[in-house]
Amino acid sequence: MNFICPTLGENHEKDFLVTGTPDDFKIIVFSNMNEYEKGFKYLKLTDYTPCEVSIELFMELAKNDNEFSGIILDIHSKNKIISKKELLK
Repeated sequence: MNFICPTLGENHEKDFLVTGTPDDFKIIVFSNMNEYEKGFKYLKLTDYTPCEVSIELFMELAKNDNEFSGIILDIHSKNKIISKKELLK
C-alpha cells in the first residue's frame, strides 16, 4: 500500500508534514492524488510537493522511532488515525 505525502526538500532530505510534538508526532498522509489535492486546499499548504511513500517506510518508523506515534489518513475527510501499534501488525 502506498500513500501520498506532502513533503519539503529534495531526494533523501525530504521532510514530511507532521502534527503533534517532537516526542509524540504523527505524519499526515493521503490515500491518492485526488485526496491530496483536497487536503492541500483544506490545510492551506504552500511549498509542499507530493511524494508517493510505501507503508513499509511507516512500518520501519514504527519499529525504530520511539517518538513516531502513527499516521493520519485524509485529514480533511476521513481523519483516520493509524496508530504505531496498528502499523506493526
